Amino acid sequence: MRGFRWMSVGPMAAMVTTSLLLSACSGGDSSGPPKVASLSVTSLTPQLEVGATIQLSASPRDAKGNPLTGRVVTWSSSSLAIATVTSTGIVSGVSPGPATVTATSEGVTGTLTITVLPIPVQSVYIDNRSPSVRQGSTAQLIAIAQDAIGRTLSDRPINWSSATPAIATVSQQGLVTGLTVGTTFIRATSEGKIDSVPMLVRSLNAPTITGTGPATWVPLGPATITGTNFANDIGGNEVLVNGARATVTAATTTSLTLTVPSITALPCSPTGPVPISVSVGGDAVTSTANLSMATARQLAIGQSMLLTSPADLACNEFGATGGTYVVTAFNASTSVAQAASFQLAGAARVAATSASLAPAAVHAYAAPRVASIGPIAVQGRSLEDRLAVGHAAALDASVSFMKSHPNMRRSMAAKRARERAAFGRAATPGANAALAVDNVPTVGDLGWRRMMKTFGNYNTFDSVRTRVVYVGPKLIIMEDSLSPLAGTMDNGYVAIGTEFDRDMFGYLSNFGDPLVLDSEYDNNGRVIAIFSKKVNDYTIGSGGSLLGFVTSCDFSPQTDPVPGNACVPSNEGEYFYAFVPNPSGTGNGNWSLESWRHYVRGTLLHEFKHVVMFAERISRDAEYAEESWLEEATAQMATELWARKLYSNKPQRSDITWSDGMICDYVRPGDARCADPVEAIGHHMGFLYRHYASNESKSLINNGDNVIYGSSWSFARWVTDTYGGADEGTFLRSLVQQQNERGLVNIQNRTGRTWTELLGYFSLASASDNYPGGTITDARARLQSWNTRDIFATMSAGLRFSDGSPAFPRPWPLNMRAVSFGTFPSSVSNVVSLPGGGFAAWEISGTQSTPQTLAIRSTTGGPAPANVGMAVVRVK
Repeated sequence: MRGFRWMSVGPMAAMVTTSLLLSACSGGDSSGPPKVASLSVTSLTPQLEVGATIQLSASPRDAKGNPLTGRVVTWSSSSLAIATVTSTGIVSGVSPGPATVTATSEGVTGTLTITVLPIPVQSVYIDNRSPSVRQGSTAQLIAIAQDAIGRTLSDRPINWSSATPAIATVSQQGLVTGLTVGTTFIRATSEGKIDSVPMLVRSLNAPTITGTGPATWVPLGPATITGTNFANDIGGNEVLVNGARATVTAATTTSLTLTVPSITALPCSPTGPVPISVSVGGDAVTSTANLSMATARQLAIGQSMLLTSPADLACNEFGATGGTYVVTAFNASTSVAQAASFQLAGAARVAATSASLAPAAVHAYAAPRVASIGPIAVQGRSLEDRLAVGHAAALDASVSFMKSHPNMRRSMAAKRARERAAFGRAATPGANAALAVDNVPTVGDLGWRRMMKTFGNYNTFDSVRTRVVYVGPKLIIMEDSLSPLAGTMDNGYVAIGTEFDRDMFGYLSNFGDPLVLDSEYDNNGRVIAIFSKKVNDYTIGSGGSLLGFVTSCDFSPQTDPVPGNACVPSNEGEYFYAFVPNPSGTGNGNWSLESWRHYVRGTLLHEFKHVVMFAERISRDAEYAEESWLEEATAQMATELWARKLYSNKPQRSDITWSDGMICDYVRPGDARCADPVEAIGHHMGFLYRHYASNESKSLINNGDNVIYGSSWSFARWVTDTYGGADEGTFLRSLVQQQNERGLVNIQNRTGRTWTELLGYFSLASASDNYPGGTITDARARLQSWNTRDIFATMSAGLRFSDGSPAFPRPWPLNMRAVSFGTFPSSVSNVVSLPGGGFAAWEISGTQSTPQTLAIRSTTGGPAPANVGMAVVRVK
């Protein structure tokens, strides 16, 4: 191991000082400045190595010994061949030896003798690490001395010695002579530093190889080696094929019969010659044999393939057609915690270490000029994180409540039956015996609704006095009378309600019916949104905040003969609870009316998508809610459908770019570039950026990671585009209108595809989407609805935090390992602890002169770990 050599002065070390004191003449003009009478030259050390520098200090003093400042000092060296000195007193060592450095000020001089030392030897290295020599022959070894930073010191003498001269001797020039069969250590020493290597002295009767058969060897196939001086017994011969041990099945002194190692024991290599060796009694001979182990693959430009079986992953050979390939390797475990470590092994027929390319210059679209789009200031990431944490915690709480209350629909139906019976007994003869449910309110009606006193506490509630501010065909909006701007912003509520009824409810219908249980609950034909400052004030999760939430508690009765079936804060209907503007508030309470409108509309649609899921499952007496990652993904899709309408009414699979309208997510009212600014899709892209930037530590199915708001959404969108058919609503409803199938089981059953296939092609689509100048003919290897490269490049160019720093520094954030054709170094090929649901990506390009192999292997070269697969697309 190489290290640095440091020179230091201890706390008690003396300062090196020499001075020349000259007597000052008495008399003179006492009113003038004092003259320099003495000059001392000091340094922390009087020694330095060749190539190093030290700082000297000159201290002029007057006749009374007082220090003088502002005096001009000049410097000189007695031997520039040994040490040089600058005008500021910096001495540089040139060659070993002593030199006197002189400082002069006003004719007074001071000197210091400096000793320049040779650079010490830090290590000695013998170049051949496994040398051998035959008896009576010689072999030349070369050793080099190096300094602390690895520079070769060619002028240093090397002393050579043999640990066992009876086996081999070595001259002082490193020439080794083999004497008797055996192994000795040859040592090289310089300035006390030593290196040694084992020297094998081979017998005069060492084995030789004269031929091999058959013409081409295959894994686990039979093979023969002919030659001389083999051992008669099987165990006396060791045969290696490309470094892997073969099984010898028969042996004579002139012939060996063997079984070629298995494909996973052999390193993946292109068809052609590989090294073989035979060792007998410590003596070895090498040769080559033609080995064919790789499965031949050929991809035309735009074509892709998925490899998942152990046989397919073991070794693949791509013809020497050149071009550019995007490769992903993925972990299709259904558990995030089941991480996998492996390597993408790449090799070529010639031994060459591939050189990394500059991925940023290859993968990203050229960003538009900042002046054309901004720069635009965006919210700080801390706000985005707090809201994501709070929202995820709110959904998890509702999912958990539903799991612990499997009888919500039946309990509510029983309560309604009890109420109808009580009403019937109280009614006059002939009166309508039907239960009188809440009538549809009118604007201005006052009432009371329940809200949790503290979030997640289902045993107590606060009564909230509400006023109806909007009643539409599908939505009722109520305002908490204690809201900071209560009674002053009805027009804002009406605008939101009108948009919901006109557009948003229709988008919800793509997933299901939020009112599927309405007749058994409040029977008013509408969903209800309550706007209250209590939402601003809730704290949830680890420092989380809320813009809004829904709760499955609202599908339970407030009371029940079985207390475990009840939820005290329930409003027994389809409710959404939202934050309110509060310009003078602090923390999450501080929202201007403008910012509130910017964020609340997408939140409204996203949260009512959760209502759809709970209502559809509870109507089927489900035991489980949808898994959080997939439920959040489809809720993000709800706002995406709305965003596509805002962005020039784009249909699915239209490869939407930034210029289609994404700027509206970031500008504010009054900006001429957008008529109706609102957060619609920027949230999705921001979290997708985060996943891409750390893709090898992220998972699509990790409920506890906020990146699912981007990457899981992108996955759900890709699944819908790829397997959802012509009508995305039909597919999405089939996904949501389930009883207990959830997560990956739900996705696989709706698509008819395995998780392995889905993750493999989605990872490939993510990495190769809109590859600059590339061609992709397989729709499975594309993100068809959104042009992520264009969007990320523009976000990088124009979006800034308030301090001016880029909000998205990388124009293409996905970590892709760029490598040229050839043999891949471990730094490029090894992947460590890839989580279940995660993927790694490579780009392979450059000049291809021979076939290229690709294989997924364990980090030690064995078979690929379970659940790991590989996808490949040729983009150029």
